[in-house]
Amino acid sequence: MAGEITITGILKCFNSTQSIDAELRKENLSATQTGDSYAEFIQTVGTSEEALELGQDIGTLGYTLIINLDSTNFVSLRRATGEGNCIRLDAGGGFALFKWAATAPFVIADTAPCRIKVLLLEA
Repeated sequence: MAGEITITGILKCFNSTQSIDAELRKENLSATQTGDSYAEFIQTVGTSEEALELGQDIGTLGYTLIINLDSTNFVSLRRATGEGNCIRLDAGGGFALFKWAATAPFVIADTAPCRIKVLLLEA
């Protein structure tokens, strides 16, 4: 049986010096999960690229949320080994929510090992 994925996102900015009060909101984006597996974990990422742990039951990567738990260093995501960085997770809680266009993603920390929190949903 297919699962239902719901995503809600809000990005807001208020800057009184430039009279900016902006908000972009996307609520209740729905997607069907054809598989039924997921993985949720914390991974320590070193300064040499390493595979993102996928869990034993993830067949095809779907939606992913990754949060950088390090307060000092950033972490970069790569679609495959040897490729350039495609997403940067800044220190202090930088995060990304996206659907992978990759089958074997890699991660790399900037200056020192960092911990990331990951939620992977099978497509």
